Amino acid sequence: MGVSRDTFYRYKELVETDGLEGLINHKRRVPNLKNRVDDDTEQTVIGYAVDFPAHGQHPTRNELSKRGVFVSDSGASICAAAQA
Repeated sequence: MGVSRDTFYRYKELVETDGLEGLINHKRRVPNLKNRVDDDTEQTVIGYAVDFPAHGQHPTRNELSKRGVFVSDSGASICAAAQA
């Protein structure tokens, strides 16, 4: 059937315990919340990215730090990408 033996038995166990819902709603990863910024900071970065879409990571971080919002360069780009 094109499925390894290990995968078959794992799926079989999920179906036996949870029914077909066990296969459909099987989540693989738990989000890492340690790396998230608070919602106010995220909304500020997203708002800035919407207002100035041509600015990159560094100008965004610099302008936000002037406003008292401190994020890293990569944090600015990740929060801005969340708006897309």
